[in-house]
Amino acid sequence: MNRLQYLTHELLFRRGRSLATLLSIGVSVLAAVLLISVATTYSKAVQAPMKSVGADIVAQLSGDIPKALKGLVFPHPNALLPADEVARIKALPGVVSVTRGVYMWELPPNPYKSILGIEDGPAGLGNLNANITVGEAITPDSNAILIDSDYAAKNGLKPGDRLLIGTRKFPVAGIVDAATGGKVVRADVYMPIRLAQNLALHAPHVQDLYPFGPDDANELLIKVDSRDLRAVVEGIGAILGKNAVISSGLSFQDTLNSVLFLSRRLGLILALVVGLFSTAFVLRATASAVNERQREMALLQAIGWTRRQIAWQVILENTVLAVLGSLGGIVLALIIARLSGGIQITINLPWDLSSTPHFLPEATRDRSQIVTMPLDISPGLIAIAGLGGIAVGFLAASIATALKRAQPWTLLGAE
Repeated sequence: MNRLQYLTHELLFRRGRSLATLLSIGVSVLAAVLLISVATTYSKAVQAPMKSVGADIVAQLSGDIPKALKGLVFPHPNALLPADEVARIKALPGVVSVTRGVYMWELPPNPYKSILGIEDGPAGLGNLNANITVGEAITPDSNAILIDSDYAAKNGLKPGDRLLIGTRKFPVAGIVDAATGGKVVRADVYMPIRLAQNLALHAPHVQDLYPFGPDDANELLIKVDSRDLRAVVEGIGAILGKNAVISSGLSFQDTLNSVLFLSRRLGLILALVVGLFSTAFVLRATASAVNERQREMALLQAIGWTRRQIAWQVILENTVLAVLGSLGGIVLALIIARLSGGIQITINLPWDLSSTPHFLPEATRDRSQIVTMPLDISPGLIAIAGLGGIAVGFLAASIATALKRAQPWTLLGAE
């Protein structure tokens, strides 16, 4: 019988030990992959809210509360952004694009509605038009508007209707599902920025607070090079000053940082605990198998095998079992990740991103966002978990065979 045949015979003959080792290593690899991937996926989910508005940064400037809460007004997180400061933000290193917007409320006597006028930039009208469910798209030169699907359903509106905003009625070109499609700050009514600028220019309660001009804005949707995100956020803060309202992935990350830290650490701790229990179990099974084979090993020494060769035989057996167990754990983890569809995380968006007046019951809006993220099982994680499982089998066999054993002649003396 050659060594390969001997290895196969031992693995099949000692099925209990083989199965225990396979399951122990497989379960530990499975647990490590899933626990660490859940923690990693959760940390990535904090970037989702900003991705849903199609920008890396939303920049606003906090201002004063309108003197009269009626008609067209700017919410206090949406003060006038001076044109020179917008130009300086566009010039910051790392800024890829800046899409300007004008966000306002219309308060009674007309029915409440939130209005967003926006440019045709990377986070602007183009993204809105891509999410139209009924009707036609609008262009920067259109005099028509788009309305949110929730607002349309609540007020019985459809394309072709006309909606009163201020003192003017605007034709409804289409209905957009911004809640599902995302890619823009949420509002009830969307229009080209020039129409919103004209409304603000002739709104008494806007002009009471700000010298708003025909080409001004009060909200910026900014896309940046991801490597420069923190530097750009700091640069915008320096330009806009202490009243800056800056929302980015960093905002959510800072808010959830303690939770993320605990989730990552808990995932690693649980994976480590499972790994330690697995190591102990494999060590016990291997040591028990080695004790059962003392007479067999004595016979091998009697026919010329050295203790080193015998030890390597046991190590080889455990390593084969560890490789198979690790592969089984990895495959099962990938199957579970595929079948699970990912994990759902509920994140509450800040009021500043899509403000509504608290004093109007009809203006309430659910700000929670359910983010579904596929479990992130990277090749690196698979490699580390697999090598860890193999290391467990190797170390357990090395320790078990290194323990002091009786000399072969004492075991064969009665033969």
